[in-house]
Amino acid sequence: MQRHTGWRTREDYMFKSVLAAAAAVALLTTSAFAQDKPKIGLIQIDLSNPFHLGEVEGAKEAARRANFDLVVTSGEGDVTKQIQAMENLINEGVDAISINFIDSAAFGPTMAKAAAANIPVICLHSKIEGCAAMLGFDERYTGKIVGEYAAELLKKRYNGEVKGEVANLQGLLGQGLNTDRSGGFTDVMAQYPGVKVVAQEPTSWDPTKAVSIAENWMTAYPNLDLIYGNSDSLTVPAANVVDRAGKQEQVLIVSVDGTEPGLQAVKSGAMESTVMLAPQYSGFWKAYFPFLVATKKDDRKEVLIQGVLVTKDNVDAALKLAADQVGNIEKFPFEKPLVEIVAGY
Repeated sequence: MQRHTGWRTREDYMFKSVLAAAAAVALLTTSAFAQDKPKIGLIQIDLSNPFHLGEVEGAKEAARRANFDLVVTSGEGDVTKQIQAMENLINEGVDAISINFIDSAAFGPTMAKAAAANIPVICLHSKIEGCAAMLGFDERYTGKIVGEYAAELLKKRYNGEVKGEVANLQGLLGQGLNTDRSGGFTDVMAQYPGVKVVAQEPTSWDPTKAVSIAENWMTAYPNLDLIYGNSDSLTVPAANVVDRAGKQEQVLIVSVDGTEPGLQAVKSGAMESTVMLAPQYSGFWKAYFPFLVATKKDDRKEVLIQGVLVTKDNVDAALKLAADQVGNIEKFPFEKPLVEIVAGY
């Protein structure tokens, strides 16, 4: 398998780790901003999803290390409230705003207000006009590695032939993250005429909806071979549905996020895989990169984090990493590419 660095930019597929590490050390130890700290605003979709909450902890650690003030808010799942949260930060005069849009199409006037106030906006997972830069996961890559592993699982089941019925629990329609995470997977499935994608249904990242959909699938698709969930927060509940239906041996489960419940599900065998995106890790960069942009220390226009496939073969290492992000957060090497960190475990 081709070795990936863990980072990809539009201009350069290799993350310049040596230079970045040196710059990070210098920035994280400087006291130049002690008298006048930059203020960075982080706007989440909500503050109820466990992944989003983990990201906040990583963002707080970035603020501690780099010595900047962090303001965390969210839209509580409501685009109108999220727009208001962004306008509040503009009025507050923050130095940069980092936002995970609920609906990026609704933010045109607010982006214009940020531009008029000379506040750079770092767009998370989606890019629209006015973004100073975009930061997110390499979602096509994420979907691709899940799809490739799913193909391996189906090939093993059917004695060398990749075939079967698969379904996809999606997140929020219209969100770039969701579109690419599903698209990378279905691109791989399309390579195999024997594979039929029987259903793709959105959940708006709501676990309750994921449960309802999975329950319907158990009767609508009695020969279902595999479910791919776009987030552990959806897939773990769906795996519980499959278990209650007595189909845990029939329906293979693959997922994305690498949250502790997802990793535990892989370890127990309830799921075959997840992709570690590490919430504290991504949250660190969702605050630290805007700080670098605001202080003119980083001029990249796009930073994409590559996740790492976690199966039963490396789940113990992934669980140790996840625990260290929480229990040893002040010493965790967030500045390194994620794949390099995982390899160290």
